[in-house]
Amino acid sequence: MKRIWPILALTSLGAYGAYRKYKDMTQLIKPTWPEVRHAGEVEEARAAHLPKPIANWLETIGAVGQEQVMGIYVKQVGWMKTKPDQEEWTESTAEQYSFVEPPSFYWKARMKIDGLFVTGSDSFRDGRAGMRIRFAGLVPINRAIPDGKRDESALQRFLMEMVWLPGLAFSPYVRFFNSSERSVEAEISYNGSTANVTFEFDELGRMKRARAMRYKDIGEEAKRLPCIAEVHEWQTMDGIEMPRRIDITWIIDGKPFAWYKFTVEQASFNPRVPDAW
Repeated sequence: MKRIWPILALTSLGAYGAYRKYKDMTQLIKPTWPEVRHAGEVEEARAAHLPKPIANWLETIGAVGQEQVMGIYVKQVGWMKTKPDQEEWTESTAEQYSFVEPPSFYWKARMKIDGLFVTGSDSFRDGRAGMRIRFAGLVPINRAIPDGKRDESALQRFLMEMVWLPGLAFSPYVRFFNSSERSVEAEISYNGSTANVTFEFDELGRMKRARAMRYKDIGEEAKRLPCIAEVHEWQTMDGIEMPRRIDITWIIDGKPFAWYKFTVEQASFNPRVPDAW
């Protein structure tokens, strides 16, 4: 037993040294997130220039007359499956910041897989997507390299989340077309990437569903697949109605694969990203 302790001590020192080095490196490359650009109240006359289902949605959720939502923080509790044949759901907790100007988001999650804690992050900044997975929150085990398909998919995710970022409807990067009573198509172009999403609305005028053809994977063989985000419950925060429970589903070989479902446990509009991030 006495012989083991020196080995454990050296191992601990080595791990701590690696951790310190990793910590120093991450501090050097840590991004600076944007400050919220306040845009005043959402005026009814301005909203009236938008397609009818979008204007009705802003009125229905209580955004008209309120300060424009140019950024949001959400805390999520969710359940995830990484592949269609997975039987049990993996519980996760996540936090996210999103901003209208410039278009950006940062999502980080923590989950337990096979008894081990794993953290992951997904981001979009300056028109580029980022993804990283870490073991025990310290050691990187996967980091995505720049890829145009990943950039497009991340931008589509950003646009699909307009449901909790209504200020995005006024963004100069977004245009709407093919509007009907209960649906509208939207396109966002930013820094070399373009994404398209179809929004569908319920009988009350709320944004019920977002559909897109997205890249689920990358590589030469990757193809766009139908991706659907659907709101199942609502809640009111600071006078604005927003989603409480959302399911994200991919359609693979014609069959639905619900890979992530979550509830929004906490949210705040036009936040400032803490220095700890």
